[in-house]
Amino acid sequence: MISARAHLESLVGSDVHTLTRHRPNRILRIEGDEVVVSTGKSPSGQPVPIAWVQDAIDVLERDGEVEVTVEALGHRGAFVGAVVATLPGAFVEPTTPRRIMLRR
Repeated sequence: MISARAHLESLVGSDVHTLTRHRPNRILRIEGDEVVVSTGKSPSGQPVPIAWVQDAIDVLERDGEVEVTVEALGHRGAFVGAVVATLPGAFVEPTTPRRIMLRR
């Protein structure tokens, strides 16, 4: 099982880019059960529950793919998808909507 917390900790200080508009999201720090993410609209950062990232990772591991939509991933789905796409073995299918697949 992939740990969202451990993966996010490895990305602190890094930019991840959304899959459609390629906007950077900088992972600033982990605070409790949240990851603090800087965007162009929120340069000082906004919290995102780590559980949202873990839920997406769990779907990817269970189903071999996850759809990157607000319906599937929630309000911060673009960020969550950007993080999930950085996992080892993950790749993005250039479909509409985007899907992240896992090489098995």
